[in-house]
Amino acid sequence: MWAAMLKRYAPLALLLLLPACVNTAKAQQYAAFRSGCDDVKEVSQDGHKCVLNVCGVYEDWAWNGIDGWLYVGPSAQQPQFVSVDADADGVPDDADACPTVPGVASLDPKLNGCPPPADADTDGILDEVDACPRKFGVANADPAKHGCPPPGDSDGDGITDDVDACPQKPGVASADPQKNGCPGDTDGDGINDPLDACPEDAGKPDPDPKKNGCPVVVVKGDQIVINERIEFDTGKSKIKSVSDPLLDTIAQVMKDHPEIKKVEIQGHTDNQGAAALNRNLSNARAKAVMKALEKRGIAAGRMTAKGYGPDKPIASNDTDEGRQANRRVQFQITERDEAAKPPAPTP
Repeated sequence: MWAAMLKRYAPLALLLLLPACVNTAKAQQYAAFRSGCDDVKEVSQDGHKCVLNVCGVYEDWAWNGIDGWLYVGPSAQQPQFVSVDADADGVPDDADACPTVPGVASLDPKLNGCPPPADADTDGILDEVDACPRKFGVANADPAKHGCPPPGDSDGDGITDDVDACPQKPGVASADPQKNGCPGDTDGDGINDPLDACPEDAGKPDPDPKKNGCPVVVVKGDQIVINERIEFDTGKSKIKSVSDPLLDTIAQVMKDHPEIKKVEIQGHTDNQGAAALNRNLSNARAKAVMKALEKRGIAAGRMTAKGYGPDKPIASNDTDEGRQANRRVQFQITERDEAAKPPAPTP
């Protein structure tokens, strides 16, 4: 009876005596010898057979009554690896060029899984080439305008601001870029407003942009500006007759502007010669101009005269041109009465 029981239960007893799968120390020592890895975990055991996970690879081990557990070889049962997607963008990390930043799939390995190129204004034109990256715009062959809003028409004249030389004033089309979209010639002097230094006062052409299109005499701000010179005899205060038409015009302008209550007629010289003599000469010339205007009907009470000599140059005295500019007569408005200004003519 005992022999029968031993025969029946001997295999079970033998199983109970087996170590749990592979002795850990032995398996780790073997793994370290073979692959330099000691990460060993038990996967399963079925009697004399055992499956171990050795650094991510499943191995079969078998029990031998003499030598104990022995390595058999790689197991037919291997782990099922799941692709890792750290940024959860649907692109596995092993193919994701930007594994920590959510992106989009791309056929370009360098862009796959990376955020799409920036387009802040969502106009379909990438910021890197968008001249107006914060404003919804349209494509344009000009890189400076590419991605920018289409040009407006501020003055509503049908000529867009980008080609309108006068974008704040309604005008007319012109083949000349400097005149295109401008109102034309307001004062009718033949010089278009953009080039006319005095667009509301008819004048004549002048190579000096500051005088082009201006009349010989014009009221500008706090001055009566004369665009010709009052000529004097050299070193004297006598006015040459060639300046009579200019003086006539100055007198007429003062009559046309009764709101100008008082004007200081200023005489100026260059720095050649003694300063005191220049002041005396400039003062004498200013008084001569004042007397000439009195003879033309301008009340003496509307004028004062003063010579400044070389004290107030408007150009360098180091050149002939500069010295000539400094030898001048100016008309400074010192008092106004806007209530006396005549009404503008009815168009």
